[in-house]
Amino acid sequence: MELRHLRYLCAVAEHGTFTEAGRRLHVSQSAISEQIADLEREVGGPLLNRSSGPTRLTPQGQLFLAEARKTLAAADRALEITQRSLIGQVGSLSIGFFLWGAGGFFARIIREYRKLHPDIKLSLYEMRTPEQMEALISGKIDIAFARPLEPPFDQTLRAELLYRDPVVVALPRDHPLAGKPISIESLATERLVLCDRQMTPALYDSIVALCTATGFSPNIVNTSATWPSVLTLVESGEGIAFVPSGVRYLRPSGVVFSHLVPQELYMGLSVAWNPHNEDPIQQNFLRLVRENKDRIQRTHGT
Repeated sequence: MELRHLRYLCAVAEHGTFTEAGRRLHVSQSAISEQIADLEREVGGPLLNRSSGPTRLTPQGQLFLAEARKTLAAADRALEITQRSLIGQVGSLSIGFFLWGAGGFFARIIREYRKLHPDIKLSLYEMRTPEQMEALISGKIDIAFARPLEPPFDQTLRAELLYRDPVVVALPRDHPLAGKPISIESLATERLVLCDRQMTPALYDSIVALCTATGFSPNIVNTSATWPSVLTLVESGEGIAFVPSGVRYLRPSGVVFSHLVPQELYMGLSVAWNPHNEDPIQQNFLRLVRENKDRIQRTHGT
């Protein structure tokens, strides 16, 4: 049974004659008649009363018409959803982020995207960069707001740098240098707390290299796997820390941030995706991010 048969029957029932149904559907009267005859043979009985006067449905035709309309409505809905999906208007999108990296712009982007695409189901996952990379590979998330790609993920994934987050110095509130511009030289005798190299290899290596180039070896007394725990160690007096300025969103009351002078350390924030899984929904979201890139840079970094 073809949808065409159902549409022809519905047209005859609605317009009362084969002639008018054919005119509305832009097919010949004979084509309408032949198709409905085929339908009746398949059903096993008459659906239309073809006596003189307006064409009327038989009782069985009335039952069939009610179900035919449901079937056609479902088919039309399936077609509409599929067509909208092809242009990224319906479907789902999963996004990974981390609070101290995404900062204030992330919420604004998400709100704007929801307004533009209300029929897209958004799922948001807070996770660290290494977890986001694995999630992009596995397909758990479609978009990641993470640090720039590093091996081996740079061979598989794609990313665009949104901004460079200046690295600042986190100090206990009662530290003599708290609140003042800080040079690397002034930190030669300080105890340092760093984020684990496994979590931020580029930043870890840059800090060591900068200290070495300045003429001293950094006195690293502790490391931690997360920025909140790094800040807790600083607040506890364990040492000072080099942190991306975005972690100010996590700032404990006992921690103060000071700028480096000159500013030589940065951490990038990128939007990343898996090109093997790219579809119109992802493309629409990436387009929105790119349209806001200048605004993001003005607000958050360089």
